[in-house]
Formats: sequence, C-alpha cells, structure tokens
Amino acid sequence: MTQLIALLIGGFLTVGAAFHFYWAFGGQYGRRVAVPQRLDGTPLFVPSMAATLGVALGLTLIVAVLAAYALRLDLPRSALRIAMATLALIFLARGLSWHPYAGLFKHVRTTDFARNDTWLYSPGCVLSGFGFLLLAWEGRDPT
Repeated sequence: MTQLIALLIGGFLTVGAAFHFYWAFGGQYGRRVAVPQRLDGTPLFVPSMAATLGVALGLTLIVAVLAAYALRLDLPRSALRIAMATLALIFLARGLSWHPYAGLFKHVRTTDFARNDTWLYSPGCVLSGFGFLLLAWEGRDPT
C-alpha cells in the first residue's frame, strides 16, 4: 500500500515539477492559469524564473524524499516519518487554505486559475496531504 500511495503522490508532484521546469525555461502552455488571478483576470503576481525554478526544485526534492521513503532506503526512518508528517501539514494547508485566491475555501472562484484550483490544484494538495499522513502513520515502528 505504501508504494501505491507514494506512486500516486509522486506522479502528481512530478507533473507539477515538470510544468515548473518548463515554465522556468520559457514555456508558455498553461502559464496563464498557473498563478492566482484577480477578478479582472490579471495575475496576482508574476513569478520570476528563479522563483519558478525554486518551486520545480522543491517539488523534485519532495519526490526524491518520497522515493527514499517508499523504497525503504537505508535512512533514519524516524526522520523520514517526520518529513512525511511535515509535508502532510504543508499540502493540507495549501489545499484547505482560506486565502482569497487559492485553496478550497477561496473567495474568488470565477477566474481561469480559480477553476483549475477548485478541480485540480487544491484537491491534489488535499489528497497528497492525506497520503503523506498515511505514509507517516504506516511507517511507524510496530511495538
């Protein structure tokens, strides 16, 4: 079960990382709906190449930690469980956010970003968060 959960979360995050690498190096497909938008459709912010690359590298690092956990590499199990629990909190916070422009409880819901966030980004984060929680729980040492 651990490998299946890790595979599903890893697939979701790998796609996210790939898009961020693509955007960081000038790709345009999907870029317009990747950033929260004001009601008039203008982006809330314009991410720099460095910021986009940082997100891509961060997601890649998370996938690497997830792989180390699922493959049971010879790393301290308690540290990996703490990492899984921490990632669970981060992803649940993102998905369940009360931010006006992002998260399942957002107020702005009519923009292109908001629609993608409602149907893909936030549910993906919530499901990943619960998956990370399951991994943290399942990885405990039986006593």
